[in-house]
Amino acid sequence: MEMQQPPDHVVEEHLLVRNATRAATAWVASPVGRLARIEVLVTLSCCLLAVLVLLGSGRRASHSAAFRLAVWSALMLSYPAVSYTIGLMQSASFRNELIVAWGCFLLLLLGCADGIAAYSLNDSNQQARTALNQGLQLVYVLILLVSYVGALPLQLRLLLLLLWALSAAKLAMRVRSFLSAGRDSVLTVENKLIADYMSREHVYGGPDYDAATMKGYKYVVAGEADQKDDNGDYHPIHQSNLDRSSIITVEKVWGCRGRLLNSDGDGHDTAASRRKDLCLSFAMFKLLRRRLGGYPLSEAPLNKTRDFVKVGLLAAGAGDDHERMCRVIEVELGFLFDFYYARYRSPRETLIPDTLLFAAVVVASLCTLFSPAVLNHRAASNSVTTGFDIWLTRIVIALFLILESFQYMTLVFSDWHKVKMLCRYVREPSWQNQPVLELMLKLMCRVRLIRYWNNSVGQYSLLLACLHSRCNACIWCLPLPKRMSRFLLRSRATRHRKLPEEVKRAIYLFLRSGLARVQHGEYALEKNGAPAVLYPRRQQEATTTSLILIWHIATELYDYTSQRRLVAGRAPAAADSGIVKRDRLVATTLSSYCAYLVSSAPELLPEHSYDTQLLLQGVQRKASECLGGCRSRDDMYDKLPATAPDSQARDVHRDILVEGRRLCEILGKMPETVNKWKLLAELWVELLLSVAPSDNAASHVQMLANGGELITHLWALLTHAGVIEKRTGTENSAFPV
Repeated sequence: MEMQQPPDHVVEEHLLVRNATRAATAWVASPVGRLARIEVLVTLSCCLLAVLVLLGSGRRASHSAAFRLAVWSALMLSYPAVSYTIGLMQSASFRNELIVAWGCFLLLLLGCADGIAAYSLNDSNQQARTALNQGLQLVYVLILLVSYVGALPLQLRLLLLLLWALSAAKLAMRVRSFLSAGRDSVLTVENKLIADYMSREHVYGGPDYDAATMKGYKYVVAGEADQKDDNGDYHPIHQSNLDRSSIITVEKVWGCRGRLLNSDGDGHDTAASRRKDLCLSFAMFKLLRRRLGGYPLSEAPLNKTRDFVKVGLLAAGAGDDHERMCRVIEVELGFLFDFYYARYRSPRETLIPDTLLFAAVVVASLCTLFSPAVLNHRAASNSVTTGFDIWLTRIVIALFLILESFQYMTLVFSDWHKVKMLCRYVREPSWQNQPVLELMLKLMCRVRLIRYWNNSVGQYSLLLACLHSRCNACIWCLPLPKRMSRFLLRSRATRHRKLPEEVKRAIYLFLRSGLARVQHGEYALEKNGAPAVLYPRRQQEATTTSLILIWHIATELYDYTSQRRLVAGRAPAAADSGIVKRDRLVATTLSSYCAYLVSSAPELLPEHSYDTQLLLQGVQRKASECLGGCRSRDDMYDKLPATAPDSQARDVHRDILVEGRRLCEILGKMPETVNKWKLLAELWVELLLSVAPSDNAASHVQMLANGGELITHLWALLTHAGVIEKRTGTENSAFPV
């Protein structure tokens, strides 16, 4: 049988496609095509490095997954992109003198985009690899320069050689800083100095201390690493050298009479108080850093330590006291973030070399940008050009000037540099009588380029996550690993919201009145006169996670029932008052946040994270079975089990659901004169404070890379109050069961 020939138009289309493919392949392989490929790669590399510089420092202030993905992608792809681009430049078979300029400025951009030392705690010690990579690129660009040295105009040749030398100088300074004051050295030497010193600080400070004025608090702000003998060995800080001007303590900062730090005048200078608090945050950062090195906190059992937080940070004042408490901890954790994830400058390092190098690089770059070889570029007869190459050169130089200036400004206005200058102000009495110098320092301290924290909390509802059983079943039916399915289910019910000021103030007020009484919610129940029947059954043997889940279910159910009564008009008028709304906001926010910690950050809780995950999964599975037929929130209450099964075998997961419903029923039956939302608000504050103390410092540091958590702030605050031991249950309870 004769085969049927395709129509003529089909044959013509195939021929056109084949000819176009051959033409495109030939163009890509041609010198002009290879130059275009290099231009595209240079543009892509510049975009990645720009994202790294401009957005990398702000990732701790964002909880956006897309934002973090962009920064992570730029960090992972920038070095390979630059390496491949420079390699392609070296292997090019054509001549274009502007390629050398692109290579030099890509090298400078690579050195400029070093604000991120690591993206996660696991790769926080990769600075040596980064320096080696930059060193290799330095060699490759030098080879490229040598190959073009005869074809470049004299002025451009000298400028590019100068820029290459400046790149080498920047790399040398980075390596020197890494070797002399690296993270490992700080965690060993300086942590040891601070740990040994703090074991005797209460002796040096004397019995008379006042946390309100920081009298007797000789917490070291700066100068401990300068204690070296003639052989270059460190020696401990003693009383004999503590009063020397080289060591700056919190007491000295508060005792400074200079106008920059004196907040005791008639107007009570708030800006001066904030500058002192900046130094205080740095001293607290050094104290907290000991936990990361495994050193003991010798001052934890002292009354002086508790007074430092209760009388110092939590002092009653002008009404914004909780803002000061939060700000001091936020700045402290900002130092901790920089220590692990950013290129920081130690307060004992000067910025003079950086300033001189910055000025030299900017001048050389401007001279290159406005040189005749760039302004009046004329391609040589044997050169390959696309017409876009000269514009790309100007864009790359301008981009480098912007990014280098931004990077230098972040260094000058960083908290590390501010602390260094403030400590020198305290150390040098001559600085305290210079109005111009004080004005410059005031302006410097006022500028803040990066936010400390995203100021948001995760919210998770266990009952809502189990309510839509059909959608959950569809996810489980997908051909995905169990871990991925659980992640999708958790993501559907998880959201982030801005942390309300009411929550911050509620935590502050509870800490002021009940810092020593925190006991898994029992103090809040006793304080509000709750009947004994409201205490969870078997509370003595309950774990922290089970208590959180029980009270979370009870709070969710009570919220649904009370809102339904309010809509139906059966609630008293007081249920709609501003105070009740405030307490309800605190209770529901912290309830959903604690459930979020159980579901998404169990490593931050005192108990083992795997045990926490297993308990949550069991409760979710049991709740999904009970709520399978629900179509709205109104049906949830009746669907949850009211009694435990008759069998002797205990079902822990069912018991949690039963207990949550029981507590909700008791709350609903309590007299209307009892402010039940106030009771729940204080109970959730106490529960959160109960689970905050732990010894999992590495997990808290890991979370800082993703924006940080509220519980990390409380963990740091309680550490400075001497509350460091984790409690996984409610043992030794003094209240009835």
